[in-house]
Amino acid sequence: MEKDTAALAKEMGFLTEEQVALLAKVKVETLDEWRRRGKGPDYVRFGTAVFYDISDIKAHLLSIKKTVGCGREAMLRSI
Repeated sequence: MEKDTAALAKEMGFLTEEQVALLAKVKVETLDEWRRRGKGPDYVRFGTAVFYDISDIKAHLLSIKKTVGCGREAMLRSI
């Protein structure tokens, strides 16, 4: 019995673009736009399928992490 793409991707440490879209609460088309513009997490294309390494998703999340209290007012207070 053949496993589905999502199960195989998970076994290999990847997420499908559908899974990443669900996680990020965006449309798959938004991920496609990010890829075209060089934004968003790194990805792997295998044929026509797109996969995201889980460690790349974590790295991207850390790169866009917001620091609490680091808004404009906090920045002005620190000057």
